[in-house]
Amino acid sequence: MPHYSLTLPDARAVHIRLNAEALTLSIDELLIYTFDLAGRLIGAFDHGVNYRRGLDGRVLARWRDERNRRQRRWLSADEAQALLTKMRGELEVISKQYSVNSIQYSVIGGDETEYGIRNTHHEVAAVMARALDFDYVADIRRFHQVYRPISILPPDQYQALVLQATEGCSFNTCTFCALYRDRPFRIKTPAEFEQHVADVLAFFGPGVSMRRSLFLADANALIIPQKRLLPLMQITARAFPILPEGLDAAARRAWLDEHPHGMTGVFAFVDGLSAERKTVDDFRQLRALGLRRVYIGLESGHEPLLAWLRKPSTAAEMIEAVGRMKAAGLQIGVIVLLGAGGRRFDAGHVQDTAAALDAMPLDGDDIIYFSPFQPDPAAPYLSIARAEGVDIPDDAFMAAQRQRILDRLTLPPPPAGPKRVPYNLADFVY
Repeated sequence: MPHYSLTLPDARAVHIRLNAEALTLSIDELLIYTFDLAGRLIGAFDHGVNYRRGLDGRVLARWRDERNRRQRRWLSADEAQALLTKMRGELEVISKQYSVNSIQYSVIGGDETEYGIRNTHHEVAAVMARALDFDYVADIRRFHQVYRPISILPPDQYQALVLQATEGCSFNTCTFCALYRDRPFRIKTPAEFEQHVADVLAFFGPGVSMRRSLFLADANALIIPQKRLLPLMQITARAFPILPEGLDAAARRAWLDEHPHGMTGVFAFVDGLSAERKTVDDFRQLRALGLRRVYIGLESGHEPLLAWLRKPSTAAEMIEAVGRMKAAGLQIGVIVLLGAGGRRFDAGHVQDTAAALDAMPLDGDDIIYFSPFQPDPAAPYLSIARAEGVDIPDDAFMAAQRQRILDRLTLPPPPAGPKRVPYNLADFVY
């Protein structure tokens, strides 16, 4: 696509890039704004601070301090509004300077004809106009009409298009989690889900092109009985082209280029008990309809700790569930909770978690996530821990625990074995 450049009246250099997913404006490489194609601000970079704006209007700021440590905080409502106000001011100046006769361009791939360059120029102008006119108050209101709260996603799915086939969590017993305690669990009917998909597409509009995978929510959507789940998956398959399996990198890129609204697959959470209710053939049916990776919260392989955390599944059940899903050809994401149970459960947590991971048939298509425990005041964990004298782990303790688990693993490293990836819930913005 062409890369446009212009100079502002105050001599700052602006670089403009438009691709099939987003519009990016860079001012002296110190101030950067990213918009989806509906004109909705998604993120910004301002002199060393990254801002990620959620669809609910909240903004997370992230930066590194003088000791190169990662820092983050949520902006206040006034600060979030100030970010939008500053963006609009910069965008107004850029849009006034942006015309066919005042820009310079260089071509980065794509159509190099004068027609192609000018056509893209008009597309850039259209997205900038939508960004200037974007009504964030109405957009936030519409978001809350379309979605119940989107509490968490796996890190590789932060940019997924979320489809809420269920609402809430079917168990809601884990003492460390309060993500779904504000809503009862329920499964949407096919008619409700089909309307939900239509509402989601209408909400995102052209901005849906930034979302290249589908996440079937909420907490453990695969608990839906197979006879009720298949119609929902069929609705999804009708609404979105799904990337075929087995393509090499070049064919994969070509397919995605040819299908601007195509999706790489369907992804979802599951718990051990839900997975046990489905056979290998059940999972194969879901895979045929686009299911690609399933995420399971092992948390720990240490049965006493799982019982203390009131997890609904045992480690043995989760190991067996992963084996069944792998037999169906699915990819797996296994989540380990670092620091849970503090020093009381530390030794057993390390030893048994490594053993449980080694017992799973994980390969290079799979991911092990290490998630540091973050006390939630709304969850029962803190009061239980205080009553029983269980310490709250600090970052150093959790980092050391992660390393001891890794040291015990006999699974091969990538690319033959699963990737080992951090999963910090504090980084989640949707």
